[in-house]
Amino acid sequence: MNIKHAFLMLLAPLFLAACDRDRIINVCEDTPQFCQELHADSWCRFERTALIRARKLQATQPSDPNNYDLLTTLKEYHGCLDPLLAIEYTQRKERKTDKVDAVFHAQEAMTQLAADTVDSDYPYLLLWHWQHEGSQRAKARFIKLADRAEMQTPDLQNTLAKLLMIRDSAAAEQKLLYALSLYEKGDTLDSNIIANLLTLYIRQQRYQEVWLWSRVLSKLNHEENIELARLDVYSTFDAAQQQEMQQQVEHIFKQLTQGKFQAPSIE
Repeated sequence: MNIKHAFLMLLAPLFLAACDRDRIINVCEDTPQFCQELHADSWCRFERTALIRARKLQATQPSDPNNYDLLTTLKEYHGCLDPLLAIEYTQRKERKTDKVDAVFHAQEAMTQLAADTVDSDYPYLLLWHWQHEGSQRAKARFIKLADRAEMQTPDLQNTLAKLLMIRDSAAAEQKLLYALSLYEKGDTLDSNIIANLLTLYIRQQRYQEVWLWSRVLSKLNHEENIELARLDVYSTFDAAQQQEMQQQVEHIFKQLTQGKFQAPSIE
């Protein structure tokens, strides 16, 4: 037996012990406070497990990102359980009571955590307060902080673009193109960014861009069907123009998939 093999064998029990401690049943035994006020049966098992882990992480490592994760897992847990309350249990009605209590406590926890984070400038918490509570203050703050380092992600830039689209189409276009430039090779690209860009170009009657980006979107297997023929009725391009534009499509697609897309400057 070589030294490396012996070393790995010594480490194996430590890894197994760590994994065992992380099992939900052990989390609940060791730290029961993270499992209190939750339902007991197998319904919504994944949402329940995620919530327990989020509770533990937020308690042991309090931070804005962990507060946000806890809010989202609470909402998912609540959203999974709530429809089940309409089920009529013919036996063991305590199961329904168990879920009613869990839904109530989840809503109560969401309300309290939302109140605790109302003054946070963390981008995702600002979005939460705007999208789930209609806070115009959070919306305005989110837009104002657009240049901060933590805002430079594709999803947040896409959200900024949607906010700007009505009153400043040039700024919205810039945000969408910039969002695409933030992807690196191997990242999963959100094709909705291109769908929003396409919506903008259709609204502006920029039909060459419509032709180009509709083809790019189609190549990315966007979840919604792209009717290219329907889009093409807005304008007519001859064979030579289409061939040239198709080359641009291939170039853009290659850049996107290799994480090398560069946002063009917009005048």
